[in-house]
Amino acid sequence: MRTTKSLTLATGFAIAIGGAATSEELTISAWGGFFEETLAAEIYPGFTAETGITVNSIAQPEDSTWMTQLMAAARAKQAPADLSLVVDEVLFRGNEVGLWAKLDPANMPGTTALKDGYVKLDDDGKSYAVGALAFYTTFVTNTDFAPEAPVSWAELWEDKWDRKLGIVTTPNSGLLEVTARTFFGGYDIMETREGLEKVIAKIAELKPQVSLWYRDEGQFQQSLESGELNAGLYYHDVAMLSIWDGKPIASTFPEEGGIVSDAYWVVPRDSENIEAAEKFLSYMSRPEVQAQMARMMGVFPIVPRGSMDLTDEEFSAVGSEIEPIRVQTHIQLREGDWLETKYQEMIAQ
Repeated sequence: MRTTKSLTLATGFAIAIGGAATSEELTISAWGGFFEETLAAEIYPGFTAETGITVNSIAQPEDSTWMTQLMAAARAKQAPADLSLVVDEVLFRGNEVGLWAKLDPANMPGTTALKDGYVKLDDDGKSYAVGALAFYTTFVTNTDFAPEAPVSWAELWEDKWDRKLGIVTTPNSGLLEVTARTFFGGYDIMETREGLEKVIAKIAELKPQVSLWYRDEGQFQQSLESGELNAGLYYHDVAMLSIWDGKPIASTFPEEGGIVSDAYWVVPRDSENIEAAEKFLSYMSRPEVQAQMARMMGVFPIVPRGSMDLTDEEFSAVGSEIEPIRVQTHIQLREGDWLETKYQEMIAQ
């Protein structure tokens, strides 16, 4: 799970976007740091200019903490934000306990531009979530150490990284799926605990090469840029920021595909600004806005490529045409505590 989508974490920070006074406003939360700041500076103003709805932008903490805060607020019949950006695991957990408001797709015509499956509907045809964006995790390398980009995820297991790999400490990073697809023919092996144990055992073969098991994304990024680490898994969009800043980093989509994750907009059930939220979701789903987010933020758009004016260079900077590896969220949710325990035992042994 993505903890923060940031270069620096800022919590409790709010900005009012827009100038003219209006009776409508929205409080919108997103992952802190660069991500929230860029949304506030580059994306939300267009919505305000078109609709007159003021946006108060706030940074939310890492996913599990934010989920806890949303649940506490719901018990008090309050909404800490009118809209929130969440990964699919938070989306599904929240939906199971009724955290999200039900929205009318007819009031969000812009969402018809999204790829199939990105408007989540209940049995009554109401929407409880709308896709926001996708983001990739890729095979990142320090080019001073490895000038040639890797071709396959299998190279992560090769004894050539000078014992300087960086790997995420949580089992929902996508490494389980990478391992299953690269060495076991696909995700089916993950459907049983016996199969998951085989996948975890394969990941354990990386341990002699791993010098950093990380939760702190900033620590990994700094270590890769400085040469303390030579390779690992990291977010493609943040890696691209380092590349554009002249750092010795490459972000590679191996032949098996990069790891793609989805993020969704949800409206907490106690929001008092449902109509304004629906206008926002319709606006953010437009191909031109999706293209703007790709250019400004390095995220992968969730509308068909042909509906946007992104150049080949702009598209390749944020994603790939290779079929992606997808985190198997249903397995992560079903096996939850057991999987976390087994994974941490592997790291500790």
